[in-house]
Amino acid sequence: MSKIPNIHDIARVSGVSKSTVSRVLNAHPHVSEESRTKVLKAIQQLSYVRNARAVHLRLQSSKSIGIIVPDLNHPYFSQLVSELNLSLREHGYRLVVYQTHFSEADECQVYDKLVQKEMDGVIIAHSVLSERQIKERVQSNLAIVCNEQFEGDWLDVYGLDEQDAIFQATEYLLHKGRRHLIFCMDHMTALQMKRWNGFTMAHQQFGLACPENRRFDGLVSIRDGLDLGNRLFGSKLKIDGIIAGSDFVAAGLLRAAKINNVTVPDDVSLIGFDDHPICLVTAPELTTIANRVDEMVQDMVARLQQRLQGDACMPERKMYKGKLVHRASS
Repeated sequence: MSKIPNIHDIARVSGVSKSTVSRVLNAHPHVSEESRTKVLKAIQQLSYVRNARAVHLRLQSSKSIGIIVPDLNHPYFSQLVSELNLSLREHGYRLVVYQTHFSEADECQVYDKLVQKEMDGVIIAHSVLSERQIKERVQSNLAIVCNEQFEGDWLDVYGLDEQDAIFQATEYLLHKGRRHLIFCMDHMTALQMKRWNGFTMAHQQFGLACPENRRFDGLVSIRDGLDLGNRLFGSKLKIDGIIAGSDFVAAGLLRAAKINNVTVPDDVSLIGFDDHPICLVTAPELTTIANRVDEMVQDMVARLQQRLQGDACMPERKMYKGKLVHRASS
């Protein structure tokens, strides 16, 4: 018995992506004539007949929302996913997590699934694409952005004002007389560069130089903080304050300080980021920046409901202000 051709076969024969085939089948206008011709020719060659029942099922609500994250091991993204999952469950939706590990191809596969109606919407917590590129891929389907510094020209965007948050923390340490600060970030992304901007702006306000050798990246875990701390505290680099990219990195730095007989906060002030519960079990307890995830999740889920009910209002861009939480490490 011969195999019934499907969308995968059309994509293979025509030499275009599955999402392009889907656009042609759904008479979407944003397809080049060359691609449309290739798809139609493949359809004829394969004697493809569309399954009306399958189309109908795809058009129904899947009651699922996807979320794109680079790495679920990152404490911020695990917190975000956990809170979103709880909130969406209360509204009858399940959350499907897609880890891209910073891969553009993996990210685009999620958008293909959205276009093919495998989910009702997607929350983008990280992207290697521009806002416009995302909109071109998701078309008229529901996508909401969080944790990215997009302008909200095409999509609803929710995020922390990262630049202001680090500016607050840096200004606080400089006001305390600290003059030899270290800045830590995870991966070198546009979002992390906003944090670096806040760090340098605070120095400029005090008339201080801020060389790039005060910036360290690739730091995500406790181990990363521990390794960096051992290098820094064992070097001749003068340090009297550190702003870490996460509370977990800060915890590793705190352990390294103890190993190297560096007293926190007398010798070095230390500030984390995210206000994770780990801050309460370190010695001393960690000063940190509260990230407002709970409020952002509440607003995003409310917006999702509006969009799912057909609300076609203009995109919303909402930035939240971080709060410096003072504890014993600074």
